Amino acid sequence: MVLIGLAAASQASGTLPTAAWQAYKRAFVAADGRVIDRGNGDISHSEGQGYGMLLALMADDRTTFESIWEWSQRNLRRDDGLFGWQWHPNKTPRVPDWNNATDGDLLIAWALVRAGQRWKQPQWIDTARTMARRIREASIANTPFGPVILPAQQGFERGGRYTLNPSYWVYPAIDALASVDDAAVWGQVRAAGLRLLALSRFPMVGGVPPDWIVLHPDARLGLPDDPSRRRFGFDALRIPLYLCWSGITDRDLFTAYLTVWSSDEAPAWIDLATGDRAAYPIQRAHRAVRWVAQRCLGQRASAAGTGATPVIDPADYYGSTLMLLATLAHPNARQLP
Repeated sequence: MVLIGLAAASQASGTLPTAAWQAYKRAFVAADGRVIDRGNGDISHSEGQGYGMLLALMADDRTTFESIWEWSQRNLRRDDGLFGWQWHPNKTPRVPDWNNATDGDLLIAWALVRAGQRWKQPQWIDTARTMARRIREASIANTPFGPVILPAQQGFERGGRYTLNPSYWVYPAIDALASVDDAAVWGQVRAAGLRLLALSRFPMVGGVPPDWIVLHPDARLGLPDDPSRRRFGFDALRIPLYLCWSGITDRDLFTAYLTVWSSDEAPAWIDLATGDRAAYPIQRAHRAVRWVAQRCLGQRASAAGTGATPVIDPADYYGSTLMLLATLAHPNARQLP
């Protein structure tokens, strides 16, 4: 487990400190560019490849960026230019399900736009533009609520009833795609996501959104029947990062997060239907996101006890990734290089 000092992590330049990135690469990025989820059977997924590309960009590591991008194209790219959601090292075929994951597609396209701008590679921007159009065709549904992001092309709509994940609205990615594609459409998608958050704050636990939510044909919002999906948990954890990174400072929503995570003994997840809580407390990644929320609200946030110091834990791909993103999402380091 590697800890990286806060002073380095809080650089206003928006770049990752070298030590943090090198520790992350050693833990999760193979030599061929595969980003490995060590705590989940060593699988890889489009989300991880997208996060890896973004982190490599922010570390100004073009060699690793290109290796991650090339691996993704060789192993996960579909004929339509989007990406299969999961790759298994111990299964045949390696990609048993070619459905996409829309957040992974958004992350990859975002990384390509910004890397193309930084390193003057217009072909990457062209690829991102094509991906943006394909995402609009395959993974955005026009509903009475507005255009919503489907978690994948298949499997999340039945009879006009949509199962949505608010954390799939990767707001800085939406902003980046709006700059190279149809800005009006992406602006509508952005607005629908913010409206979804505004209307899905559950008062039982202070007004936070769930990991998953059901949009009914009459535009009502409800919780899924599956108890594991109606939690405020590890998916919703990403939302403050994306909001802050995009310059959205919704005081009510950020305050709700801070209320729920008011102490280090707060539960890691809460069932928003029953109030049931995890038997274990919030993790380092939660504390890092809490720190981001405090900074976004202009509150003083000390490194001590907040989780602001990034920890690279080789057994925890997701938590380590969120901790590095947290060092880049707060207002003093929001700009991509």
